[in-house]
Amino acid sequence: MKKQLMMLWLLLVGWESASLSAATVDDSLKVVSKTNQSAIASQQRIDSMALQTQKMLEEYQNITLNTEYQNTYNYELKQLKEDQEAELESLQKQIDEINVTQLRIMPLMNSMADSLEKFVVLDLPFHQEQRVNGVIQLKQHLRNPSLSLPDKYRLLLEAYQIENDYGRSVETYRDSLDVEGESLSVEFLRIGRVALYYRTLDGATSAYWNMASREWEVLPAAFGRNISDAIRVAGNQVAPQLLQLPMVKPE
Repeated sequence: MKKQLMMLWLLLVGWESASLSAATVDDSLKVVSKTNQSAIASQQRIDSMALQTQKMLEEYQNITLNTEYQNTYNYELKQLKEDQEAELESLQKQIDEINVTQLRIMPLMNSMADSLEKFVVLDLPFHQEQRVNGVIQLKQHLRNPSLSLPDKYRLLLEAYQIENDYGRSVETYRDSLDVEGESLSVEFLRIGRVALYYRTLDGATSAYWNMASREWEVLPAAFGRNISDAIRVAGNQVAPQLLQLPMVKPE
């Protein structure tokens, strides 16, 4: 009887122990499951935080990069502004110098034009009307405010060059001439600025310009042939040759 009771007690104890063990396993499994879930949730939070951190890092890098670009761009703008200011200062200085130069050179150019006009009037009377009109037109150009200073200077030099070329050339041309109230058709012969002659078209009269008296003086008939030959030489009608022509001794 006692053995049976003992065995029954052992069975009860074993059953309770088994029940306790089963409960403990279930509880452990629940704890493990809960722990896993917590770990998963934690990992998800970690992943989310890592993703946010990565995004924040990328945004920071973009901001930093944009800031560098902006700083570089601002520096370039600053340099461009400084260069433009320096160029404007240089241009303003050049303008001021041009204004000063213009104030100084315009009176000189006007004086040169006046001197050229006087020279033409007092020079040998060849193409005189044409040359005087050219100087008058030059002086009008010099007074023209729409013309630039370089253009005015160029026109002045061209006028001087034209007059200068006359002194190194020989020419013959036909024109009318008033002599003692009579209009004559004559052929002129100019030798540089040394001498000026004319011969009537019929060859009856030849004369030369006397710079001292500022009058035409009729030449003796003996010079008529020489004047005619010289006119043909100047007109490239015959070969150059040595000719005897009357000239006034320069003072």
